[in-house]
Amino acid sequence: MPRFVLIALLLITSLLFADLIAAQERGRGTISGTVTAEKTGEPLHGAHVFLSGTKIGTVTNPAGRFQIRGIPAGNYRLVISSIGYKRLAEDLTISPGENLIRNEKLPAVVYELDEIFAGNLDERWQTYLERFERLFLGETQLSDSVKILNPEVLRFDRSRWGRFRAEALAPLRIENRALGYEITYFLDDFSHSGTVTRWDGEPLFAEMVPDNEQQAAWWEENRRNAFLGSYRHFLISLVEGSTEEEEFRVYLERRGRSLASTQQKVRVDGTRITEPAPEEFLTRLRFNGVLEVIYLGAGEDPDYIRWRRGTVRMPSDVQSSHVELNKPFVTIDADGEISETYGTTRYGYFSFKRFADKTPREYRPGN
Repeated sequence: MPRFVLIALLLITSLLFADLIAAQERGRGTISGTVTAEKTGEPLHGAHVFLSGTKIGTVTNPAGRFQIRGIPAGNYRLVISSIGYKRLAEDLTISPGENLIRNEKLPAVVYELDEIFAGNLDERWQTYLERFERLFLGETQLSDSVKILNPEVLRFDRSRWGRFRAEALAPLRIENRALGYEITYFLDDFSHSGTVTRWDGEPLFAEMVPDNEQQAAWWEENRRNAFLGSYRHFLISLVEGSTEEEEFRVYLERRGRSLASTQQKVRVDGTRITEPAPEEFLTRLRFNGVLEVIYLGAGEDPDYIRWRRGTVRMPSDVQSSHVELNKPFVTIDADGEISETYGTTRYGYFSFKRFADKTPREYRPGN
């Protein structure tokens, strides 16, 4: 082949590849800006800037500047963190192709390092830690392979009417060897009362490097199983109008004051309980009553029966959950993320799967 023909082919291939990249980036958003110290105005070099629940993040350059590109449209929490400064967390919505500019000033904070001294932690603290791990990480098979590497930063409180609360004096470093993720988790709130556990925070995921192909395949299988039938999987299927295809069956229940007092139960499809949000790329979930969600794609894990404590029966061949709205409606994006903090309460299998089974919001089986 003549040399000039080869050069022409390479040039055409490069242009086609560039067009492909541009097409992929088209319709995606960008966040850029600067991070400075509030008091002095000096740029903060090396500040971490990331989108909560994703693997998307960067650090600021010596001028305090940052840029995150290729962000799919949706609802996000932008987190900016720098040692010695107060962390910033801002909820925002990214429209297709939007370029957001954020120039943030972080106030300095003083850390009481002696508060994290591990020697102050007694047997009661250890008991509370074990309880926190059960409630936060969960009790699925995957939870045995998840470890909090710096538990000494956790503090617990049971002083108010039996409520169990936790706070973290520094970001939690979590290693999930079942899914192959290292997670930095900024815990904002954690409480447990009665049968209800609530927490809010900002995780940043990083993929671990597998030791071999077998481990990589095992991680992918676990990730797939963790995603399928999950609450996020269900919400994505609602947005996409594919609940039936994704093997979810949805029933709307009119209830009295307790989940046991069913008055009426009818099967519904996603169009009955969803509506377009003002932002065309978002969806609202709205219903009166309680949703019962049955997932036909997998049966109950035997650990689920033990988790329900007091239940004596064989595992079912389907997974059953209930969902209640805590607000008139909640807003969902294409990744199955809800904008409103504590916007819903989950029961059953959706509540059984907790942080040990959490995948980054951009994860899809086969991606």
